[in-house]
Amino acid sequence: MEYASVRKTYVLDTNVLIHDPDSIFKFHEHTVAIPVEVLSELDRLKTQPGQLGASARKVNRSVRGLFENRPLQEIVDGDPNKPGALKAGLVDGGELRVVVNESLIRDHFTGTRSERLRAVFMQVDAPDHRIIASAMYLRDTTDGPVVLVTKDACMALKAQALGLEVQDYRNDRVETSDEGEYRTIEVDGAFMRDFRELGQAELRPASEPAPLLNEYVILASDSWSEPARHVGDGAFVPLPLYREFLSSESGARKGLQMPRGMRVIPKNMEQWIFIDALLNPEIRLVTCFGRAGTGKTFLAIAAALSQVLSDFSPYKKLYVSRPVVQIGKDIGALPGSKEEKLSPYIQPYFDNLEVLFSKNGSAAPQPQQPAGKEAVATDSQRKKKKAQAMKSAQPIFGSQFQQLVQPRKPYQWLIDSGLIEIEAMTFIRGRSIGHAFMIVDEAQNMTPHEAKTVITRIGEGSKLVLIGDLDQVDTPYLDGKSNGLIHTHERMKGHGITANVRLVHGVRSALSELASQAM
Repeated sequence: MEYASVRKTYVLDTNVLIHDPDSIFKFHEHTVAIPVEVLSELDRLKTQPGQLGASARKVNRSVRGLFENRPLQEIVDGDPNKPGALKAGLVDGGELRVVVNESLIRDHFTGTRSERLRAVFMQVDAPDHRIIASAMYLRDTTDGPVVLVTKDACMALKAQALGLEVQDYRNDRVETSDEGEYRTIEVDGAFMRDFRELGQAELRPASEPAPLLNEYVILASDSWSEPARHVGDGAFVPLPLYREFLSSESGARKGLQMPRGMRVIPKNMEQWIFIDALLNPEIRLVTCFGRAGTGKTFLAIAAALSQVLSDFSPYKKLYVSRPVVQIGKDIGALPGSKEEKLSPYIQPYFDNLEVLFSKNGSAAPQPQQPAGKEAVATDSQRKKKKAQAMKSAQPIFGSQFQQLVQPRKPYQWLIDSGLIEIEAMTFIRGRSIGHAFMIVDEAQNMTPHEAKTVITRIGEGSKLVLIGDLDQVDTPYLDGKSNGLIHTHERMKGHGITANVRLVHGVRSALSELASQAM
């Protein structure tokens, strides 16, 4: 927030407290006012499942802790019936006030004030409107500026129509320079020769800011350019897989070979950088920014499975997850098991798996069925069974119907064997995920607190990859500067076990790239 020498009063809306339960303590020496309607809404939300209820309960505990075990004369300021009578000291000299406005509208808003209020509000007693009325009362009766802080755009417009100063909660906004193209560092021919021949070289840029640990850059000379990773003290190392690709003989295409599947070869330099971060065993957390169609999910799954399926893999399985956020109208509750409920949200993973484990558009060969088990039916057998069932009018349900009407997916053996597990974000609290590779897609739809919850679940021997598009935030009250993905990057960058990459150029199709840039 913006601070000045004059003491201000900030009236907090419910959505601010839910978004950041610690926001009460982030206004320094100023006064924080909470209308009693906000407490009522928090009380209604405290029993909600997931992060919503957890945030409401945390705010309730914080507010109660400020007033608990204190004599009444210390927390009541003057007349107990006066709005804003309850007060408590905060850190940095600030103050918390609870605005009790039972008779506020009836006594204060009379005459022209009442007419103006009702001109904007059709329902004066609605919670949002009473919160705005509390802010107006404080503005009229309190020394110093009064600011309503809300993340609700409609509420902000109504308050501004009544002459209130309104601000968004900006304490959680993050500005980052790690967007767009990678930084290019110009080097001379001698440095590039050492870098190519020795596999490491030291450089101390004079005018440019020193690169962070595990920051990826492009080293460029007059005759050559190559991606590199900074490993500290001005030392840069090349990307091993990219070097192997460059040094391969003509016709020998290196890359990631999927067992029983296709070979994955990155299409541009930034994808090679992403693959390097995914394969590096020393990097335990990877954050990736990228527009639609840049290959984020595809490369993450390919790199994960190439390690999970390896005979010398440190990872026992692959976890995939994403925030459950609806786009458009809700289709209602979904039947079935956890995997079946999450299937529509995880479908992008299945689409990529079908590509990875197919060769030239045809399904990859399936593993042999264990002895004593019925073999998978061929297409002709499926058609025959389906025709017989329809002829006899016998109903076919569930997995029996699926086996008859569609062939077995080439990646199904990964799910059946437990090598890939779909994890719901709702149930991740309390878990400890060890020796696993975990991918969280659409991470821009997580709040900073949700991102922290996921990261703290990662146990020894595990790796976490958060991928998302900062321009496609679908969660209310979040944007490209306040979501969990960008917060994680800014708080965790510069450490030896973290890295951030970004994908800028689309590879899905010319149409997809045009839509990403023009729409």
